[in-house]
Amino acid sequence: MVSEKARELHFSSIVVDTHSDSFGRAVDDGEDLGLDTGRGHMDIPRMQEGGITGQFFAGWLNPHEYELNFGIQRLLQYFDAMYATFGAHADRITQARTASDVRDAKAQGKIAGILCIEGGHAIQDDLAALRMFHELGVRYMTLTWNNTNNWADGILDEPRHDGLNDLGREVVREMNRLGIIVDISHVSVKTFWDAMEVTSKPVMASHSSALAICKHPRNMNDDQLRAVAANNGVVSVNFAPAFVSESHRLAAEELGERHKQETAELEAGWSGSGEALERALSDLRRRHRERLGAELEPPHYTEVIDHIDHMVNVMGADHVGLGSDYDGIPSTPRGLDDCSMMPWITDELLKRGYAPDDVRKILGENVLRVMEEVTGA
Repeated sequence: MVSEKARELHFSSIVVDTHSDSFGRAVDDGEDLGLDTGRGHMDIPRMQEGGITGQFFAGWLNPHEYELNFGIQRLLQYFDAMYATFGAHADRITQARTASDVRDAKAQGKIAGILCIEGGHAIQDDLAALRMFHELGVRYMTLTWNNTNNWADGILDEPRHDGLNDLGREVVREMNRLGIIVDISHVSVKTFWDAMEVTSKPVMASHSSALAICKHPRNMNDDQLRAVAANNGVVSVNFAPAFVSESHRLAAEELGERHKQETAELEAGWSGSGEALERALSDLRRRHRERLGAELEPPHYTEVIDHIDHMVNVMGADHVGLGSDYDGIPSTPRGLDDCSMMPWITDELLKRGYAPDDVRKILGENVLRVMEEVTGA
């Protein structure tokens, strides 16, 4: 049971979650996120129940399932769905472009929805597209997804540029100029350091955890954490079990090897059309995600707080936030099954002796500071 003290603190605070893939359900499955459908991890009723003030909603092009020249169109599908939802449920959610918009939404008892892009490949190497997405309200972009694109190396792909190439540096500078937060989740270690050298504004890791606790390559090492703190940026803890728990990561890695073998066998024995093969591979990836959720014991939500503890110890309480990755992860920690359970984080932070002011920073004030410095007050 969440204590009354924790509930009061949580619901009086500005709570910002810096990454959700929930609009994929609206785009691909036609779900109305204004309703509690009982599916996925997030919708407006459960966000209200969880006390979320600001939510960054990602537009994402899966490079394994779509041609990269579909990137701009795919993002427009996401953002059209977001605009439609904001309009249909204007009594409960509104679009935010600045930190003051988020604060205004809180004062009105509404959720502030903020657009963002996951994976720089989706702008199709076009700075004009980046500028137009800024006009639509995009306020951060991860320079890469896991894949290497034409101007930046991703963390789970072969490097081609030794970090950022000249176009990549130009992208970072243009993001700084426009007021789009440079998001360094998903990038290779060399891309991270190149971005930190180029950027003139604070950065964000919207959904990454601590490598010192769990060795998933998507997590950030202590030198990276210290660099983000020196940059006055923020790192938001990811709830993905394989990012939170080392034992879970190792078990997931075993299932991943099985998936690779099944993929290789499918491709080697395929005699049908390329289009049919893509459908079969997509189905295989879906079944792999289902296995991850069904066969692995999830960590406890308090292990997420262990990552917060570590980051605070390394960076200070001014540089840590929350980036659930809800609806982008195959399973969740026990006790953070969906976004309605966010108050449990506040409860655990208080149990561990965090001062209320520091809890407010972690819940959302740190992210608002970065928004103020980058996107405007």
